[in-house]
Amino acid sequence: MILKQWIGIAIILSSFAFGADETFAKAYGYETSYKEAQAKAIQANKPMMILFVTTSCPWCQKLENQTLKKESIVKLIQTHFVPVFLDKETDDFPKTLTPMVVPTIVFLTPKEGTKFDEIIGYKPADEFLSLLERIIKKVKS
Repeated sequence: MILKQWIGIAIILSSFAFGADETFAKAYGYETSYKEAQAKAIQANKPMMILFVTTSCPWCQKLENQTLKKESIVKLIQTHFVPVFLDKETDDFPKTLTPMVVPTIVFLTPKEGTKFDEIIGYKPADEFLSLLERIIKKVKS
């Protein structure tokens, strides 16, 4: 009985300690289907911003919690991109987009689905904001 309780507690704690889950995606308006996101991007004429994660990635969780939840970053992402949240190991997407490491954020043109930029690894909020602003300028030009 006690062993079952400890196992239950370990499972709950591991879900907080490691990896990204779709709770973040839903809370911040990220699409979780590549095909649906692509259709939305074409309709809105906005590039896709795909956040690739895995369930065992502590850096993914850190990126979500310490960077991507910042209000100024959320606002820029929602305004300029169709954000997408995909698990590198389990979700369906063109395998040509598979990143070498996670977290990786890939930026794609809406119609062609061509990669035009990426952010690799965890970045603190101020550095990420600078990179995002540079990418937005690229999109606008």
